Amino acid sequence: MSRPVAVWWVKRDARLADNACLAEADRLGFDVLPLFCVEPSLLAADDTSDMHVHAQWQAVTGLRAALRTHGADLVVAHGEVVDKLAKLHARVPFTHLLSHEEVGNDITFRRDRAVAAWCRERGVEYREFPQSSVKRGGVNRDRLQRWWQSRIAGVQPLSIPVIRQSGELRRLAVATAFPKLPAFAPSRPWQPVSEADAHATLADFLTRRGRWYRGGISSPNTAFTAGSRLSVHLAWGTITARQVWHAVARRLADLGPNDPQSPRWKLSLEAFVSRLHWRDHFTQRLESEPELEFRSVHPCYRDVPYGNDERLHAAWREGRTGYPLVDAVMRCLAATGFVNFRMRAMAVSFACHVLHLDWRLIHPHLARVFRDYDPGIHLNQLQMQAGVVGWNATRVYNPVKQLADWDAECRFVKRWVPELKALPAERIVSGDDLPGYPPPVVPFAVRAKQMTDALYAIRKSAAAKAATAAVFVKHGSRMKEQTVRPKRAKKPAKPTTPSLFDLE
Repeated sequence: MSRPVAVWWVKRDARLADNACLAEADRLGFDVLPLFCVEPSLLAADDTSDMHVHAQWQAVTGLRAALRTHGADLVVAHGEVVDKLAKLHARVPFTHLLSHEEVGNDITFRRDRAVAAWCRERGVEYREFPQSSVKRGGVNRDRLQRWWQSRIAGVQPLSIPVIRQSGELRRLAVATAFPKLPAFAPSRPWQPVSEADAHATLADFLTRRGRWYRGGISSPNTAFTAGSRLSVHLAWGTITARQVWHAVARRLADLGPNDPQSPRWKLSLEAFVSRLHWRDHFTQRLESEPELEFRSVHPCYRDVPYGNDERLHAAWREGRTGYPLVDAVMRCLAATGFVNFRMRAMAVSFACHVLHLDWRLIHPHLARVFRDYDPGIHLNQLQMQAGVVGWNATRVYNPVKQLADWDAECRFVKRWVPELKALPAERIVSGDDLPGYPPPVVPFAVRAKQMTDALYAIRKSAAAKAATAAVFVKHGSRMKEQTVRPKRAKKPAKPTTPSLFDLE
């Protein structure tokens, strides 16, 4: 007698290890049939790009290869999920649908609700499993640390379970193929995404590159190697935060007390772990309030007087603002899908505070050029850097100062703004008379003051002060500030290995 079938709906979780869906199918003793849908509605979304499609295609292709080593395969479908589930159910009357919880944008939220409704109508048991410490539906933020302990730190990652799949199901899966999409054959050297790549990247970070994480991630030159480079894997689910946290914990435990490099490793890895916590902190905000995709989390900042000049918007998108570091960042993102956090924050700050562009206007473009696009992090950071959250200090990044601090030799700028390559770094940093390069599209100081004055006027109002307290209770961090904060390094540490830009 054939076994009952559970369908694992593959989304941002293309991995075998630490996979609750596979573990549940094994616990039930069911055959499992992985299903991945290339969804036209998501392909057409304004925050989707070839970078994302290619990343997920790579991840699922790697998953398919891994499944085949276990005598299984996955179904690839091209169409909307509900339609494909209905057709699959008519052919294979599965009793369970398994998936991981996804904190996505409004499109995926509505899609997930439609899937749940379809399951209820057909009598299919739909089970969702968390893959982070984020609590579905929101949670009292005073209890977030409990969820981190119970789901991440206090639980070992799941091993790869027994994967059962009948010959009939396997033949059905083998017969399916990916649609022919141009995004599956890119010409750009984007960071590879698969479960194998994720673990190789983690191992390299913990044994070699991570030593320079603290200090090295601030510069756009060193961040390509000093950074973990795990964000794309966490975003697409080829590795979990739980796997990463436990690997880091083991590495910290193994640091030798007599090794002179141990103190640097400890500082770097502890700084990295704190960012893992922050990742779930921001994602929880979107889970608790999905509407923040469309409006400021703080009600008093929903009508900030932005200009939204399309000429300035286009100059920013295309990297021709007349500010060398801003232009280098935007061009680097378009080509690689990656730049470090400080530069991302500067790009948003410049767009909102200097160009007077609404964070909702710049959201789609940035989402498309971030290969590690994660709505929970992206949308929250947009609001924070735009200064519309309410309780955080408004920070305006001066691109001239940032260039002097983090790319004084203009290596990054010259790599991505080749029209400046022949000029001395000192001349580029000064910004005076750069032949062949456009002048600044707007004056920095004047425009920045106009926007910060507008934001501070809102902040000082009685209505804003009253609303801030309520918003903070719902969304603010509960992390205790240190009594004495460590001084930030003004210059990046020198990595032991060359950066991406030395490899020409």
